Amino acid sequence: MPHQNPNSSYKIWEPFLLALCLSVGMFIGYDMFKDKSDLVLVDSTQGNNHISALGIGRVEEILRIVENSYVDQLESETLIDEAITQIVNKLDPHSHYINSEEFEDYNQKMSGVYQGMGIVSKFIEDTLYVCHVSDDSEGFKAGLLSGDKILAMNQDTISGVNKDMNYVLKLLRNIQDDFCQTEVLRANELLNLNVHLQEQITSSADLNYVLNDNIGVVKVSRFSANTYDQFFKSLESIQEKLGRSNFDLILDLRNNPGGYVPQTLRILSQLFTEKNQLLSFTEGENRNRKDYKSTGRNFFDVEKIVVLINENSASASEIIAGAIQDWDRGVVIGKNSYGKGLVQEIFPLKKGGAIRLTVARYGTPSGRFIQRPYTVNGEKKMTEDSTYQTRKLGRILKNNDGISPDIEVESKALYNPQIADFVVSKILPYHLVVPLSILKEKEFDLVAAFDLEPNNLFQGEEDLLLLKAELIHSWYGPLPYYKFINSIDPTFAKAIEIISDEDALKFLASKEN
Repeated sequence: MPHQNPNSSYKIWEPFLLALCLSVGMFIGYDMFKDKSDLVLVDSTQGNNHISALGIGRVEEILRIVENSYVDQLESETLIDEAITQIVNKLDPHSHYINSEEFEDYNQKMSGVYQGMGIVSKFIEDTLYVCHVSDDSEGFKAGLLSGDKILAMNQDTISGVNKDMNYVLKLLRNIQDDFCQTEVLRANELLNLNVHLQEQITSSADLNYVLNDNIGVVKVSRFSANTYDQFFKSLESIQEKLGRSNFDLILDLRNNPGGYVPQTLRILSQLFTEKNQLLSFTEGENRNRKDYKSTGRNFFDVEKIVVLINENSASASEIIAGAIQDWDRGVVIGKNSYGKGLVQEIFPLKKGGAIRLTVARYGTPSGRFIQRPYTVNGEKKMTEDSTYQTRKLGRILKNNDGISPDIEVESKALYNPQIADFVVSKILPYHLVVPLSILKEKEFDLVAAFDLEPNNLFQGEEDLLLLKAELIHSWYGPLPYYKFINSIDPTFAKAIEIISDEDALKFLASKEN
């Protein structure tokens, strides 16, 4: 191996050494209300700054020996990535090393904006299909239709070559002139469309509608950097549609994996009228307890609340459900939530990539931790089996393993990926559109309308309803789809029943201890 500067090994292995320091607690301290981007940030002036007795020198010595003496040539970057991954992934279920490419994708996803055409697309087998084209989007203006097959973008073949969505998103992100030459196959016709790319806002809390004359519905799918702004606008829209300042709210957090906790706390402050009510708290081995409280600055008069959760509601979603439940502020309906009660921070590395490191646990206002038990090196963590009480009615609450709903409803399968793929690849390419009012009619016969041959996908009425739902989504967009899905969902039906009651909390009071 050629002679190297004695300091070069340290430069090569610097990310590995930094990861080791992180794993033993060198980088600590955080504040969920830092001003910068309103995100969870690092504050290395807090906490225990002790460097492990393992010592940097010994690790550097081992790495120098490996680099200079190993029998085969090494790919340093690959080895570094693998070494960091092995260290960080063993800490807990949620600490991870993110390489440079993944870190770029992560920042893009959590920013809530991306460069695109205003379409929904997906790969089926090795072909990229257009599933939905938003009205007045650049894709719509260029002539894209649901059911089109995208073969190439800017002369880069997309379909038939085992590409994936990450490849497509990166390609679009790197286009410099804001126009994408898009090769499309429609039926048997090959088209070349010049699509203008624009900044697109990721939908996270803008699906909303009203029921009766006093109920608003908001779907929050994740907590990205602009979720609170979308939630605020959704409540404004509900007020306007109802023509009144006070209303009841169904807040749908099902299948919401979480995200930025500060967005959650800002949303909760719109649902609690009093100032300084505890919403959540965090603490860890190297963190003093920190409480997060309501601001008392309400812009909406939200009365009764129902929160919907399921087994895929996690992290920030559980903070909202936990606060609503602990204060007896509303009723939580659905299935037991995921149980992710560990707080992560992102530590960018100088040489690229980042560490997503667990730095604390968060708790609900009653004092319970909701992280489900896990095992590290054979040692069980978060196994306390205590009970707590709600702050207002004194109801008994279970600790650990997620949020248990006040009313459990057996979940119903409202999505079938095989049916979704069938719609996109077999029906949409015909480019026939059925009016929404007819499509929603119970008597409308989909099988006859599209001359569908009998197959294992359609075993009964439930499958045909899901087929209708997918067609509504492709032809008319996410809001009509969401409303239709809710109309056949027993969990949502229970939510309407409870929130329509004159005293939606009366059954909670009957459980008072």
